Amino acid sequence: MAHVIVIGGGPGGMAAAIRAAQLGAQVSLIEKHLIGGNCVNYNCIPLTSLLAAAERLQQVRRAAELGVETSAARLNLAKTQARLAGMLEELRTGNAGLLSSFGVQVLEGEARLAGGKRVEVGGRILQGEAVILATGARSLPPPLETERLLTNRQAVSLSELPERLLVWGGGHIEVEFAQLFAMLGVQVTLATEAHLLLPNEDYEVGQRLQSILAEQGVSVLTGAQIAQLQDEANGVTATIRQRKGETKVSADRLLWAKQAPAVEGLGLEQAGVALKDGAVQVDARCQTSAPGIYAVGDLTGEPMYSYVATAQGTAAAENALGGNRRLSYKALPRVVYTLPEAACVGLSEEQAEDQGYDVQVVNLSLEMNPRAMSLDEAVGGVKVVFERKLGKLLGVHIVGHRATELIGEAALAIQLEALAEDFAWALRGHPTLSESLVEAGRAFFGQALYLPKW
Repeated sequence: MAHVIVIGGGPGGMAAAIRAAQLGAQVSLIEKHLIGGNCVNYNCIPLTSLLAAAERLQQVRRAAELGVETSAARLNLAKTQARLAGMLEELRTGNAGLLSSFGVQVLEGEARLAGGKRVEVGGRILQGEAVILATGARSLPPPLETERLLTNRQAVSLSELPERLLVWGGGHIEVEFAQLFAMLGVQVTLATEAHLLLPNEDYEVGQRLQSILAEQGVSVLTGAQIAQLQDEANGVTATIRQRKGETKVSADRLLWAKQAPAVEGLGLEQAGVALKDGAVQVDARCQTSAPGIYAVGDLTGEPMYSYVATAQGTAAAENALGGNRRLSYKALPRVVYTLPEAACVGLSEEQAEDQGYDVQVVNLSLEMNPRAMSLDEAVGGVKVVFERKLGKLLGVHIVGHRATELIGEAALAIQLEALAEDFAWALRGHPTLSESLVEAGRAFFGQALYLPKW
């Protein structure tokens, strides 16, 4: 029986361990802290849970618009955190039970490659036929030190909200945190070096989210640099330099959520595992430069999503046991849990043009989508990038209610190489949010029925 050793118990490591066990391997999983990794314990699950509380709070406050009369709503942060703590404990217990049910041996401790396919943990040497690295990401230190620093791990477990918060960065994590705290009544400034929020996405998505955040009270500073950072008795003062000049921002805390692959202490160099730009380099099979050693998830760099780690972990396990599973990322959905949500898949308009496509773009607002109107969630829209001649679907970009769910349909369409005609003649329930994608297909032919331009 082949022995597969997995280092790291997050989404990628768990998926690898379970799949290897399903294929008949003896599996040892080594985790130095908590099963579930960053996603369950510090990032995705805690943040989306807090955002759900903020969303419910806003829905109650807006209930009068639907004729529902309520008393003044407020957040009891202690109860919110107690619910979150209980949910996380339940998830950890469930994950441990799942691993046990597949016969995975879980070892606690720090692991290090010890040459070949051997792994050292707690003074003990394990010998495997394959090793799968899934150690995730670590927090990067800020460029300027301050005692007022708030990491993403700390931000999801606060027992008391700051009055003023400076969020540094314009990626999806920073945007989500900025909006979360603003919706809970915190005065938020979000500053980023990029000239748009979500700079890796279609420019219209960043523009739309910036407008939404501004309406919700977030002060957004783009093209910004921290020229000076001072700790003071009642907070921190940042001098932020932009093209138009300098701005002083005072805040109680500075939120810094940037992360990098957790490559330290693994003995990668001695084991012959190559790095590129600080991340473990892998091929389409998740194989590293060292025979029999695979790597998955945040450890391999962007894109850092837990669902990517899960897919990679599953593929790595199959390949470690003789398979030939290769991953393609052309239909990778990228999701942002703002309110309203944002989600993208495929190429942006600019990327499609850069790749030489003759592009036809459809922009449709959700303000006349009957389901969005009935839910009082008509903010946002859908942008679809088609190839002009055949109507090949190249990219879909959504800002709107439950965009993170809608994008799954678009991702499958891109994976199956769908055309505008496929969307135009698709049948959807009415009223539904998914009708907006059907209307996008019709709009390609100039036949949209009721959705106005976004």
